[in-house]
Amino acid sequence: MVPHSRPTLGEEETDAVASVVRSGQLVDGPETAAFERAVADVTNTEWGISCTSGTSALHLALLGLGIKAGDYVAVPSYVCVALVHAVRYVGAQPFIVDVDPETYNMDPDALKLSAPAGLRAAIVPHMFGLPATVADVMSLGVPVIEDCALAIGASTHGHFVGSQGELAICSFYATKMLATGEGGMVVGHDAAVGERIRDLRDYDQPDGHTIRYNYKMTEI
Repeated sequence: MVPHSRPTLGEEETDAVASVVRSGQLVDGPETAAFERAVADVTNTEWGISCTSGTSALHLALLGLGIKAGDYVAVPSYVCVALVHAVRYVGAQPFIVDVDPETYNMDPDALKLSAPAGLRAAIVPHMFGLPATVADVMSLGVPVIEDCALAIGASTHGHFVGSQGELAICSFYATKMLATGEGGMVVGHDAAVGERIRDLRDYDQPDGHTIRYNYKMTEI
């Protein structure tokens, strides 16, 4: 078997996990809050909301933007299948767009030539550390969700990945740039959208009429 990627783990990580276990605070503690702030800072966004995976982050982001059944969401032809799953979770239809053969990022010109009338959002990953041309996709006038799973911390023309779209998501799966084993995050600028997403993630609420999701990240 050829290794794809390996996380760099050592005594510092071991000590940090042990500290959380000793604290007895396994969810909704200071480690999660600090991590959310740090990811918001590195993506130059106002807030971060952690969750269980990159897939759940995409699901929450789409719900936060009001994407629903009958809508089309653009996704690139070369990407993790999680994007397609998340689009289908909300009943929307993935609209597959060709990628640039040199960067493997979504080709904005291909999207502009073929975008359907019902296009309501685009998920734009930054593949293999190469920032995508988010502004070109945004020129279509639909909300953009940046996928920073493979490029968190990268920047281009003064913009950090995750800072330009309406929302951005991160994955912290074992093979990603930052690895927590499992985990994800939604980051953004709009406070009202952030409140909506946090409400959807905090599933144990008195109002039982809204469907919410058990998507919280642990302190570990």
